[in-house]
Amino acid sequence: MKVTAAITTYNRAPFLTGALESIFAQTRQPDEVLVVDDGSTDETATVLAAWGDRIRVVRQENAGRSGARNRAVQEARGELLSFLDSDDRWLPDKLERQATVLERNHRVAMVHGHVDVIGPDGAVIADETARHHELFSAAHRNGVSYAGYAFDCRCFSSALTARVSAVRDVGLYDPALLLDDYDLYLRLALEREIVFLEGPSVTLYRHHEGQMTTYELTMGQIQTAEKHLRLLDGRPDVPQRDLARRNFELMLARSWAVLGDQGKSRRHLLRALRLDPGLLRRPWVPRRLVASLVKR
Repeated sequence: MKVTAAITTYNRAPFLTGALESIFAQTRQPDEVLVVDDGSTDETATVLAAWGDRIRVVRQENAGRSGARNRAVQEARGELLSFLDSDDRWLPDKLERQATVLERNHRVAMVHGHVDVIGPDGAVIADETARHHELFSAAHRNGVSYAGYAFDCRCFSSALTARVSAVRDVGLYDPALLLDDYDLYLRLALEREIVFLEGPSVTLYRHHEGQMTTYELTMGQIQTAEKHLRLLDGRPDVPQRDLARRNFELMLARSWAVLGDQGKSRRHLLRALRLDPGLLRRPWVPRRLVASLVKR
């Protein structure tokens, strides 16, 4: 199967060369390298020009993250699409490991894996890397399901390879959401299979200024959970439907607590408890309930 490696970028010229170098260093070379320049005003065009016809550049007016990713899905000529955010880097066997899974099992829509966390200078941050590995492994201990991802979805765009037809079939990225990727992974998990690769990392994920803020991340989780609760209202066929609803309510309880709205946090926690009173046996649930009653 042919693979499209896709970078979507906006004003990240200093990181672009490293990202492209990591693509061309793959043990399995992509069949095309596509760069969607989402209206950059820095030196992006100059950096990309140096790569000549080794890459295909598509330029558009700034449409935001969803708009750039959707353009990449629409432009991809390969059956498989592997994203790389322009400030990250792939490790050398990323494409080989992930494409193999998709080629062997046509029921799988997406494959993703672990990341090593790096700083602005490219050096690995050991404690953050260990924390991410622990969180990712815990989230996928029982495999991937829609209900599981409702509360704990651990996946970075730069660490995935997806079947283009599957992404198109579920409706691309939703530009109305701050966390458009979380929503897409949920829809893929609902309709198809997702595989998480344990073992070595596939991507170097960069921490630096200018990334999504805690507020944006949390509001994105709230938007997505609310969207999928509405979806569940009209989809009685969803596997583990009550568990998914419970988990989205827990996601909302946790998210509103992060934003400091204890009333909304308590409301969603009580809804989750009505669906599953056994949650009280989890120590963090009664602690969260008590904390929601304390005025700050």
